[in-house]
Amino acid sequence: MIEAAGPRDAALVAVMTAGAMRVGEATLLTWSDVEGCTVTIPGGITKTGAGRSLTLPPVAFRLLQAWRETCPTTKRVWIFPGIAGQPLSVRGAQAAIARLAAVVGVVGVSSHSFRRSAATAAHAAGLSLREVAQMTGHQSLAALERYLDADTAQQKAEAARGLLLV
Repeated sequence: MIEAAGPRDAALVAVMTAGAMRVGEATLLTWSDVEGCTVTIPGGITKTGAGRSLTLPPVAFRLLQAWRETCPTTKRVWIFPGIAGQPLSVRGAQAAIARLAAVVGVVGVSSHSFRRSAATAAHAAGLSLREVAQMTGHQSLAALERYLDADTAQQKAEAARGLLLV
């Protein structure tokens, strides 16, 4: 049960999975990047410099709203604030994910597993490589194919998806 992680960590995992986000993208989001169910990932925080938008599925939206109700306010209005008014660090997010994985008994999950899970699920659902690349922000289809071809990636994707379904 993802809620066992607490509202911040549950929202972090849900947003990362729904948006096929890199951990650094998720930790640098601000509340101004959210409008209703839509999250815009600004180009300035992505690896490639290209922004993208996504619509959160209902479960992810509910978890994000639950977190918003208790989220401490910071000057920059980070969705996932860390210490001293800064955004949650990548290391802090990775530690939160490790705690959640331990709570639900899933082994081998990292922050990148959620990205792989989303890409794998989208491709398995029939999206073309180009459509999946647009969703994940990959500029190279070859790099994206590495996500989708490896058996290990599939296993990690299933483990990550399991965190949301436990």
